[in-house]
Amino acid sequence: MAKRYDKLIRKIMLLTIIGCFLFPQYSFAADSKEKENGQSPAGFTVESVRPENQVDMTKTYFYLNVEPNKPQTIQVKVRSMQKDPVTVKIAVHDAVSSSVGAIDYAQSEPKLDKSLKNPITSFVKVKDDMKEITVANKEEKIVEFEITPPNDPFTGVKLGSVRFVKKEDKADKKKEGLVSEYAYVIALMLTEDDEEEFNHGADLHLKKVRLDLSNGRKVIAARIQNDQPKVLQEMVIKGHITRKGETTVLDEHKQENFSVAPNSNFDFNIPLGMENFKAGTYVFHGVAKGDGKTWRWDEEFTIGRETVDKINDKSVYKVRVPEWVLWAALALIAALIALVGYLVYRQRRWQQPERK
Repeated sequence: MAKRYDKLIRKIMLLTIIGCFLFPQYSFAADSKEKENGQSPAGFTVESVRPENQVDMTKTYFYLNVEPNKPQTIQVKVRSMQKDPVTVKIAVHDAVSSSVGAIDYAQSEPKLDKSLKNPITSFVKVKDDMKEITVANKEEKIVEFEITPPNDPFTGVKLGSVRFVKKEDKADKKKEGLVSEYAYVIALMLTEDDEEEFNHGADLHLKKVRLDLSNGRKVIAARIQNDQPKVLQEMVIKGHITRKGETTVLDEHKQENFSVAPNSNFDFNIPLGMENFKAGTYVFHGVAKGDGKTWRWDEEFTIGRETVDKINDKSVYKVRVPEWVLWAALALIAALIALVGYLVYRQRRWQQPERK
């Protein structure tokens, strides 16, 4: 009877300890999302006035055939949609590639690729250096942009945008937490080639592979460059990671309908799990298909202990075992040892009269 009781106690204690470690708590970074109300509160709209040198009149964005050192002025209509005055900030931006596969036209200070010479912002300016404009009561105003192409001819296309952002009013400034930013972006694509197509001729190169963080999540980031003045559209890219000398796939990722800006670079990110990443030597295997071409890469890279510790520590997507679990486990182990010792002691006491 004593032996059966002893075995039952041991099983209960063992299952309790195992349960504490099999079902840990997970800690995630919360993303705040704003609710849509079905109506745009921007209070204004914009409309491009396409000039005669517009390459494709069916497009609402600017796609212009320009000439070296031949200035030109283009216009955008800014129209109020409300009675109260609305102030709109105006800016010109360079287009860059992004890791999510969409061309980014809205970065105010993007990191431009080394292959890009004479970006849009170097020769397209808001006329009279206008920073903002105010329209009210269904009013319409014209904003002008001056284009002065470089003296040296360029091939392919230059890609950027003109951007209109609603300026915060007093009511917005009084709001607490996140405040929505309402903006309109009109793409601006310039070319000096009469016949070449803007979306044929891109070329991709793998520059480096590293362990990094993306929105708080650990990723293997493969930096890929398009060094040609051409847009790449509808690309499919996929990749996976293995340890050097092994074939087991550790993590993989695939993205479709990927767009790449001319003369730009982007990070193709392979998300990693929540467990700590380990230092070592790995191989990135990547394939990209688009514009009738296929690019393949097998790149070896090494991640040191210092980098791994830094990224693992900063990641907000990770498994965290609460401190109380460790102390509870130690207490249970101590209780189990004490119980086993007591049962052994009691069993010996029962056996002593039998020996006599």
